[in-house]
Amino acid sequence: MSYHKENLKEHLIEIAWEICKAESWQKVNMRKIAQKADVSTTAFYRHFKTKNDLKAELILRGFEVLDEGRKSADIFASWGAHYIKFGLDNPYIYDLMFGNTDSDMHVNPDIEAHHHAALNELYVSLENFMPDATEKDIRIKAVNIWASVHGLVGFLRRASSQDSKSEELKWIENNLEEYLKMTTFR
Repeated sequence: MSYHKENLKEHLIEIAWEICKAESWQKVNMRKIAQKADVSTTAFYRHFKTKNDLKAELILRGFEVLDEGRKSADIFASWGAHYIKFGLDNPYIYDLMFGNTDSDMHVNPDIEAHHHAALNELYVSLENFMPDATEKDIRIKAVNIWASVHGLVGFLRRASSQDSKSEELKWIENNLEEYLKMTTFR
């Protein structure tokens, strides 16, 4: 096995991302990653002290993808639609980011910063959309939107995995932006 010093860490993260995206975090294995990268397991551990360090990198990458969607969204509902599509297209990464209950992830300041930034962006967007609303009303609306978006991801994923999408669910999935405009800002 050869050791590639240049960009090895990023290469290992990319391999782990692809495994997690296709198979789930549980299938991410240090030995498998090292083998795919054609390096020793020891080389892997030069870049990551523990598997949780790698997990944090994947979560951060997921937030970066979400953030890119926010930046390119022309309207607020577009960002919500991007968020939902991300959850549908990347279910295992999404689960790693939002279904992760490991307490050690909550002490990672970069992950916490991305999570808070996403929620703060929601508050700011709502302040612009609802300029006369009280802070309490904005917070209530933000939590409602956050819960709705995450709920839709779960609902659409469950229906998809059971091959039981009704016409309504198919319409929602194919018209996420319009659906969010209709339901979120009433």
